[in-house]
Amino acid sequence: MNEEAEYKVYGYRWVVLIFFGLILVIQAFLWISFAPIESAVERALGVSAMQVRLLALIGPFMFIIVSSYAGSLADRRGFKFATGIGVIMMCAAGIVKAVTPHMISSGHAQYWIYFFMQMLGGTGSAFAIANLSKMPIKWFPEKQRALGTGLTTMWMYLGTVIGLPLVAIVANVPEKAKLALTPVSVLQADLNRVLLVVAIIVGAVSVLFFLFVKEDPPTPTGPMPEVEEISLRKSFPRFMRIASFRAMCFISLIGYGIYMALTVTMEKIITFHGAGFTANFASFVAAGITLGGIVGAAVIPEISERVGLRKPFLILATLITMPTVFLIAFIGNKTVDLSSGIIMGLFLLPALPIIFTMVGEMKEIGPRLAATAVGILFAIGSIGSVLIPYLMEILSKKKPGGIVDYRWAILMLAVLGLLGLLVIIFWIKETGPKKRAESP
Repeated sequence: MNEEAEYKVYGYRWVVLIFFGLILVIQAFLWISFAPIESAVERALGVSAMQVRLLALIGPFMFIIVSSYAGSLADRRGFKFATGIGVIMMCAAGIVKAVTPHMISSGHAQYWIYFFMQMLGGTGSAFAIANLSKMPIKWFPEKQRALGTGLTTMWMYLGTVIGLPLVAIVANVPEKAKLALTPVSVLQADLNRVLLVVAIIVGAVSVLFFLFVKEDPPTPTGPMPEVEEISLRKSFPRFMRIASFRAMCFISLIGYGIYMALTVTMEKIITFHGAGFTANFASFVAAGITLGGIVGAAVIPEISERVGLRKPFLILATLITMPTVFLIAFIGNKTVDLSSGIIMGLFLLPALPIIFTMVGEMKEIGPRLAATAVGILFAIGSIGSVLIPYLMEILSKKKPGGIVDYRWAILMLAVLGLLGLLVIIFWIKETGPKKRAESP
């Protein structure tokens, strides 16, 4: 029986996608609440620059700890249940941060409350992001699941792109030259306003999620295997026995690691080119990577579905990333640097939803265990987001005048990209529609 006769496609999937997508947007707001205004937060709370930086880093770090469990829970209890737990955590974190300055006057005490709430919010984010591919598996027909996963990933990237300027606009922090002359009370008020606005947005989106998102459509939209109850303790070694999944873990580690490494070091990479290459321009290049990724995540998975193959797009991601990284690092031309960033993001970031689609198509994993597999991939990718930027710092060289030379670190990224290319070619198996059609 053909798909149209056996399964029904529901228009309500777009409602579910939108309100689940908004959760993926607001989770980014929580962990970047302090990042664009670090200097102002440092003065307002009376803490060190490193302490403020930890407020942005502790959230993503929680992914390493809880992503695997979050994915396992989604497979056992459903994507709305697992995401709902994360939404409650994020709501609590946002509200507590908003009321803290009105209850406690000490900046140091406020800091530690913010720190623990960033941990809670990061944990909640992991429960939401682990369902990037689980929701499309439930609501989208088999031929559109790659598109659905690409769109959910696009919402996640969109959260960062919107969140960074939103925080800066709401805070209205003075220019860096005037920051030292601004009263601490004014900076505290700016920070309080950011925390309040974020809490309101998170609260409103959370209510909409529980009102409009449904766990399952009235009838299945595509083939789903029998329910398989398996704990994380059993699933992790089982997945790791699969050569193709181990290869995907490596690709997730280096791919997410390279993206984060370039994002956090872009200012120093760009300003190394000399006069005219400012921190502001570096932020445009970093934003270009993410904006390119948003477009790519919305378009390339659908092209992959139409072509019927997944693997060529992973290969293309590595082939495009290596030369564009070199162009940004070694060519001091603004047009080349900005366009290279956009092109890199267009092909590199969509590799993430394609891999997530592939794990749901693997016979050894399938749709029922896809969230567990995605959680493991996110946890390993988060390790890369910490490890690879650290390796870049080790390989960097400080020059006179405080200039940092990252050219050897860029060569390391190229080597990692080459290793990733070889892993994709020799160890990752094709899972796309064409390959499944060939299988008996």
